[in-house]
Amino acid sequence: MISTEFLITALVVVLVPGTGVIYTVSTGLALRWRASIMAALGCTLEIVPHLTASILGLSAILHMSAQAFQLFKFAGSAYLLYLAWSMWR
Repeated sequence: MISTEFLITALVVVLVPGTGVIYTVSTGLALRWRASIMAALGCTLEIVPHLTASILGLSAILHMSAQAFQLFKFAGSAYLLYLAWSMWR
């Protein structure tokens, strides 16, 4: 049986709009409906990398292999440094 605490938490998470909704609405108000549709499409497509990682079982691989997890962390750090470097150029 699902606990009451879980149901309350799930209800709050579902009812509170996320950043994608806020971005889509603000884009629609500022730039009209066509830009809002593109923003909604972009927010929907951002799920694809997470879905792919889930399908490939990436979390199980990273949980089983400390070396793979370390490599994944280094790759993420390198990507963040690349983004920072790109901003400063």
